[in-house]
Amino acid sequence: MPGARVFIVAFAVGFAVAAWLLGNVNLPENLPLMSFVMKDDVADFCSQSHNDSAPVAECIERHSNLQSDCDHFFVGDAWPSSGYMKNDKDATLRICHTHAGDSKLLFATAYNAHYRIPEYTASAITRDPDLPEQDRPSSSLWDRVQLGLCGKKVHDTIYVRCDEVETDSWGVTRMSDIWKVSGTRCRLSPSFDDLKESHCGDCQGLDSDYSGCGTTFNRGHINPNSINNKDADVQDGTFSMINAAPQDDDFNQHAWQAYERAVGRKAEEVYKNAVKAGSNSRTLYVITGTKLGEQTTWMKGRVAIPGYFWKALCYPGDERAGLRPFGVGFYGPNIDDSEVTSLPLDQFEAWLYDGADEHLFPGSVCAGPVDNWDGLDDYVAEIAHDCRNEHMQETCESKKRIKRCGTSG
Repeated sequence: MPGARVFIVAFAVGFAVAAWLLGNVNLPENLPLMSFVMKDDVADFCSQSHNDSAPVAECIERHSNLQSDCDHFFVGDAWPSSGYMKNDKDATLRICHTHAGDSKLLFATAYNAHYRIPEYTASAITRDPDLPEQDRPSSSLWDRVQLGLCGKKVHDTIYVRCDEVETDSWGVTRMSDIWKVSGTRCRLSPSFDDLKESHCGDCQGLDSDYSGCGTTFNRGHINPNSINNKDADVQDGTFSMINAAPQDDDFNQHAWQAYERAVGRKAEEVYKNAVKAGSNSRTLYVITGTKLGEQTTWMKGRVAIPGYFWKALCYPGDERAGLRPFGVGFYGPNIDDSEVTSLPLDQFEAWLYDGADEHLFPGSVCAGPVDNWDGLDDYVAEIAHDCRNEHMQETCESKKRIKRCGTSG
């Protein structure tokens, strides 16, 4: 019944467009209506040619107010090359991730204002197995913005209406954060949601960019929630649009998820081994990023859809305590039924940098020959076993999924 199908598609897409234009409507990613719509139809709506260029020079000027000194998230020299082309790197903003006006540094992000996605994030993961894991935060946190990247109109309005609170250096923020600092339930006119849509989206992706596209592209964490769930502040901070890129839903929730969970387990193993050896070298350094494909398509014409997601690890070790350094990298195409490829770190860097002699951990032991994490694929096989078997899908959608398979992102 082609006519009925066209009507359903048109209705679903029309509803999604209306939600996007309104800006404050988040469609449930399992919206029943969408189940009648072919994924390709939604993909055509969500994946478009570029039609909304960022004012890169202005984005760089706004960024000058933000904290960018957080070298401790890197091992060796900070802020390595991402592998993006030289012209693309002119739009790179080095951001130390914070909550609103709080000074606590959560992780580092090399954010590309032109593409409106992270080139990479960097984290120093110290994961004590004896500490409890936090519950997954509410997905409503995605509606926050990196306030310091918003236009002057936003900061001027907040200053006038909210007890002269200065916000041009603020990190990830929602209206309730402003209320906490202003000491009064100030009322903004235009509303905070309207200000976000009109004056924040030019230099960063917005939650509304993803509305209606959940059956095709997830808000893909770059620095994942699951690896950081021992620290509530950092975990909450991962739910930020400057820590997200459009990620194929099947890839995110299956192949990629298992590898991310494996990294969390490895970080706990590193910690336990260091404690046992009497060493303070208990931190695993993780850089996670995106790589563009040969031809870039854009989420609703605004946010670049990367061709690949990747992750690289470096453990500097402690030779005096018998702890050998190791490194590894892995990547996967951002498509359905994707497979992840793991490589020794030097081979991974050759892939990332297209053969150029560059390193993700320059100035550290991992810039030279180090051991490979030979057990990575075994970790992944153990974690993903249940979820990769079709007859176990119901189990993996239950609470058991959280324990054995990890949560997406």
